[in-house]
Amino acid sequence: MNFLSQINKYVLYVSLILNGLLLIYIAGPVPFFLYLSLVINVILVWYASMCLLKINDLEEDMIGMLKQNEEFLDNLESVHSLEMYYGDEHLQGLIDNSRELVNDFIEIQEKYFDVEVVDLEDDEPEEDTTEASEE
Repeated sequence: MNFLSQINKYVLYVSLILNGLLLIYIAGPVPFFLYLSLVINVILVWYASMCLLKINDLEEDMIGMLKQNEEFLDNLESVHSLEMYYGDEHLQGLIDNSRELVNDFIEIQEKYFDVEVVDLEDDEPEEDTTEASEE
């Protein structure tokens, strides 16, 4: 902050205090407490609006990161499906890590924001244990 904005802030604070003292001297304690209540309520409304703006920005950033990670996962899967790289263990590990990261983002989004999303599932088929037990 520059010097003039700091001075303006201090002048505002001193003005609020002096107006309160003048009000209590002239009108008594009841109007002073009403004045004090009004000042506190204005400050709390301002603080709540700033918190809501920050939460909205955070949610937008999380959604953007989730979309970018999903695009990365799609690009990685398209490279993995090429004949040249099909079955490469390193690419498969990257795909699995990317899926876990997307699912972590989704869990955080569900935890802190009022959204319901479906987790990305692994493409690998689960082994059927019933066939092994029948043999």
